[in-house]
Amino acid sequence: MNKKDNVNFDDLDLDFEDLESLGLMDDSEFPELELETDNILMNLSIKKDYSKIKDKSERKKEFIKDLHKFIDQFANTPESDDFINYYDL
Repeated sequence: MNKKDNVNFDDLDLDFEDLESLGLMDDSEFPELELETDNILMNLSIKKDYSKIKDKSERKKEFIKDLHKFIDQFANTPESDDFINYYDL
């Protein structure tokens, strides 16, 4: 496992008491998840059906893997460069 695969969400402001606190809404087309740290607020709409993965540990690993892929893909887009350039203004 490389360093980026070792995800620690201790800094995230999440409450795992119920689905609503996770931002998972039953009335939307896709479940939504809001992640927040001191520096970033990220709203995600989850399109993949993770319920097909019965083992919760494997389901979490798959979600984290997909989240890493999402971030890596964004990092290689012109939009990520545009965002970084925003701070030059």
